[in-house]
Amino acid sequence: MDVVVKNLKIRRMRDEDKPAVLALQVHEEQVPYVGRTREILQAVRPDHHCHVLTLSNEIVGFFIIDVAYHQSFEFTLDHELGLRAFLIDAGRQGQGIGKSAARALKPYLEAAYSDRPSIALTVNCRNPAAYHCYIGGGFIDTGAQYLGGKAGPQYILRMPVGESL
Repeated sequence: MDVVVKNLKIRRMRDEDKPAVLALQVHEEQVPYVGRTREILQAVRPDHHCHVLTLSNEIVGFFIIDVAYHQSFEFTLDHELGLRAFLIDAGRQGQGIGKSAARALKPYLEAAYSDRPSIALTVNCRNPAAYHCYIGGGFIDTGAQYLGGKAGPQYILRMPVGESL
């Protein structure tokens, strides 16, 4: 299942994508929030579905849909998906790709995960650019914070997917 919005395509990561994903980098000040791609890929579990963002067939971003997210955090709803490690390559940031990707998530998730009611994520309170990107993509701030993050307090955001909340 692929979804294309404004030439930006979301699809599941394939084995042959790994070198391009490993080449993705974020700015150094973003590392505490998202990590490095090598470490992210090393920590992938079977319940983590890796996805890539492509623009003109070039991989420009990456994220994980955690299908067991609702089993890891008390703030989640039953059967809720989790968005993890959402990143746009540093060389492509500032071009609106993150915002376009966030907007494309809803139709993609509705097609690929229609049996799930919603998706949640946490975003660091010191990362306003990411916060506004997610809000612009349709996520809603729950008004609660997750205090167990390595880099400090995080806003909890949620977006409906398939079944109504």
